[in-house]
Amino acid sequence: MVTRRAFFIIFVATIWALIGSTPALAVKSIAPSFYKWDNLHSPKEEGKPHGSSMVELEGGNILATWYAATEETNSEAQIFGAVWNKKKWAWGKPYVIIPRNYAKSVGNTALFKDDDGIIWLFFAAVRVGGWSGSNIDYTQSKDGGKTWTEGKTLVTSLGHLPRNRPIRLEKGRMLAPFFIDFWYETNMVGSYTMTIDHNEGRVLSTQTFHLDDHDAIQPTLVPLPDGRILMLARDKSDKFIRRSYSRDNGKTWEPMALTDTPNPGSAVDAIYVEKLGIVLMVYNHSHKASNPLTLAFSLDGGLEFTRIVNLAGDRWSNLVAYNYPTIMQTSDGYFHVLWSHKNRASLKHAIFNMKWLEDSVKNALEKKEAAKGKPSPVLD
Repeated sequence: MVTRRAFFIIFVATIWALIGSTPALAVKSIAPSFYKWDNLHSPKEEGKPHGSSMVELEGGNILATWYAATEETNSEAQIFGAVWNKKKWAWGKPYVIIPRNYAKSVGNTALFKDDDGIIWLFFAAVRVGGWSGSNIDYTQSKDGGKTWTEGKTLVTSLGHLPRNRPIRLEKGRMLAPFFIDFWYETNMVGSYTMTIDHNEGRVLSTQTFHLDDHDAIQPTLVPLPDGRILMLARDKSDKFIRRSYSRDNGKTWEPMALTDTPNPGSAVDAIYVEKLGIVLMVYNHSHKASNPLTLAFSLDGGLEFTRIVNLAGDRWSNLVAYNYPTIMQTSDGYFHVLWSHKNRASLKHAIFNMKWLEDSVKNALEKKEAAKGKPSPVLD
């Protein structure tokens, strides 16, 4: 039986060997380690940006969406979009996708591009009150986000919202992670997945599958190479990130389990990095505050995570939030992370390449091995 320590040693040796000897990786490793960031702002006087999502466009550009308001569920809320130009490495001017007065208010966005190139934008549409009065609506674009269809309601039940992007199951079928926030204080919350069968932009049928856990909300889905789907979720109890697996494309889910990764009741997102065989997650590594915003990886499909680096944080104040991240890997191999920065003053966009990630994973593993036997650090 292979022990965890033995597995760790084998993995480190494999990473070093791949970086140094595998031709495909050697080409990537010639490129220097790269990491940079920029800011994305809502137009002036249009409120604080939050609830963002990203999708890759043709040619390698990136479409980002978010909602902006002075306060959550205020009537002036709008949904904006902006395109990051790969050639210029810069964001274009933000524009309105869903205007104010579409509903009482609007919220979280989640993007998906289907096999026909149609971009789906799912968003929270508040019809009455606050988030407890929200439906899940969607709009579509067939021209890379330039124009959008009139919004339609997908989920008519109240208190339902999106947060993270759907995943593709097969041509014409996606699996969307949604959650319920009908009455947060009384625990009328939870997570579920919905299969959406579609053709040329038309919704043909939907089917929902609920999880029996009222502390898991805002799920994110990660397809694993063994056919399972990993679900990671925000913890309503402000303890640890929650985890589940599905072996049948989201129809049934294992009972939610607590990971050993802290969560202050804030959103998480994750992807699978095929080249390194890791789950890459971005989250808030704290029990108390949305600070710091941390990048971590898992070697075992989400059972255990190791911290890589803090992408943002303020060690002097837990009152400053860096939260609601979304992460993606584009077809050119680069990684993009977008999050609400400094209490929603802006959206911050971080970009790094595979070499930076390889080096960071190796460094994190070396530190983890060196720290064995030492006391665990006290969390902020």
